[in-house]
Amino acid sequence: MNDAVTLAFPAQTQNVALARRVTAVMAARADLPLDRLEDARLAVDEAVSQVIADAPPGAEVVCVFEVQDHALDIVVTAPSSSGSVPPKGTFSWTVLTALANTVTAAVDGGVVVLHLHVSRAISVDV
Repeated sequence: MNDAVTLAFPAQTQNVALARRVTAVMAARADLPLDRLEDARLAVDEAVSQVIADAPPGAEVVCVFEVQDHALDIVVTAPSSSGSVPPKGTFSWTVLTALANTVTAAVDGGVVVLHLHVSRAISVDV
């Protein structure tokens, strides 16, 4: 099942909770287990917080959530004051990359683009 939702909101910290709520709904649609649903919520919290911290006044954050076969792809974008990706040596980046299966960051035309992929945990036979 492919299912996509786009959420846009002013780049203000009080809107981070809105992004977390939509993430939880979309993770549930992806049939992620509860622990991965929480990981997705926290990852989006970190990603949105990072882009808001670098967004110019009046900017808008856009989050695109796409469900794909027991996985959730999330793209978080916002204009950047610095014109660079979030620093990767920070605690926030470490948390973000620990919560998602993959995280990529780029800047395209002055807009920061964070792409997160969260899927079910892969079982390991011992």
